[in-house]
Amino acid sequence: MKSIFSGNLHNKNSRKQADLILVVLASQSVRAVIDTGPDGLCNILVPDDDLLKAGQQLKKYARENKDVPRPVPQAPARIFFSPAALALVLLLAAIHYIITTRGLHKQAILNFGASSYYLSQGQSFRAVTALFLHSDTAHLLGNIAGIIVLAGPLLRVTGYGQGLLLLLAAGTAGNLISESLGRDLRLSIGASTAVMAAAGLLGARRMTIGTQLRHSRFPKLKALVPFAAAATLTAMFSHGENTDVSAHLFGFLAGTGIGLLYYPLSSPLSGPIMGRMGFGIVLAILCTAFIQGVSSIF
Repeated sequence: MKSIFSGNLHNKNSRKQADLILVVLASQSVRAVIDTGPDGLCNILVPDDDLLKAGQQLKKYARENKDVPRPVPQAPARIFFSPAALALVLLLAAIHYIITTRGLHKQAILNFGASSYYLSQGQSFRAVTALFLHSDTAHLLGNIAGIIVLAGPLLRVTGYGQGLLLLLAAGTAGNLISESLGRDLRLSIGASTAVMAAAGLLGARRMTIGTQLRHSRFPKLKALVPFAAAATLTAMFSHGENTDVSAHLFGFLAGTGIGLLYYPLSSPLSGPIMGRMGFGIVLAILCTAFIQGVSSIF
């Protein structure tokens, strides 16, 4: 008999590999025995006349299973915590506190809220600034919860700079699309459009990253499962007396679309350098929108 595998049973990976080899050989009716020593060393032996067949079957198994996806690693318990999400929450709370305590709340909504009328007049900055305003404390707290639950994981897996830029782009696009369909002075505010965009971005990430559908019986249907889950989550949060359903819908669709375009190209766009660049772009956009808003008042 000759050895086709040598390893140490004290090593977890070697033990798993030995068990797998024995199962494969047994399924192909290849006789094999395992010879173990006192120090944990082991050898898998096969008869001389079965050596060629054993090698061929093991190579065939490796070739057929090389594309099987690895098990998804367990998500750490702190997946929902993101320093960038915390900073975003503090920024939204600070803006709301300042404008309400100084009696500027109604004026700020009038000057910086999104409206189809004002956007048609060229005040596109409102699609950005509206994301940072809230009607009352309850509205603010609801969006803070959404940021922690949805934007937090997104920023952790994508990177703070890239994630913030994706959120801002999708939230702004959602406001622009939603308001372009209207023809009135109704003002829309709140970070909920960006929160729904985060749901779309997470769904798009699951659809495009780490999923191998080649061996699925219904690959096209399986690819739609993350989209359906994210859409259901969006629908759950898109009801209420003063909820802008269209902004939620288009924020979600914008997030999904941007995610489907971004994630297949995300490898060269990841890393700390690109993160700092993305964060710089976000700051530039916010500063520009604020300056344009202030300039439009005077």
